[in-house]
Amino acid sequence: MGRKKTWLLLVIVGLILAACAQKTTQIAPIPAADTPTPKPVEPTPVPAAKPVEVTPTLNQVAALGLQPGAKFSGPIQISGKASGGTIGFTISEDGTSIALEITLSNLKCDGMTASSMSTQASGPLSIVDDGFSASFSNLGEVEGRFASPTEASGTINISWKISILGQTTVCELGTWDWSAEAH
Repeated sequence: MGRKKTWLLLVIVGLILAACAQKTTQIAPIPAADTPTPKPVEPTPVPAAKPVEVTPTLNQVAALGLQPGAKFSGPIQISGKASGGTIGFTISEDGTSIALEITLSNLKCDGMTASSMSTQASGPLSIVDDGFSASFSNLGEVEGRFASPTEASGTINISWKISILGQTTVCELGTWDWSAEAH
């Protein structure tokens, strides 16, 4: 008979604990007559959810009227550490990535000079509505909008990692406007 009571008591305690785990009630002590009444605690606001980046599908690329494999090129409006530049990019056949090439003329950065210097990078492409963005660890970030299936424009923030003879220099060139046409 003692074992049945013990099991019954354990079951009842388990049910009580399970019920308490589902709903927690906070019990505040009753203040003494000379103790000031505590102020209620304001709830902490929950930050808004961050937008989710969507990788485009071939259908989204086609909906913009873009051709898979489309190639664009045009000028970068740059000055200062470079006298001119061009941007070229190709949208992959499946529309989920971009291959980017930039060429800068008369580059001067951290004691280094070059009459012309080019680099290529590729990475994931995020297309939302008619805008797109891509980020490259060795080059920076490019953002743009498709005005039509054959025209695009935007900005490029150039943070170019240049490696020469085992030495890596990061050439910060800033953010510049660009425009490009499909060909």
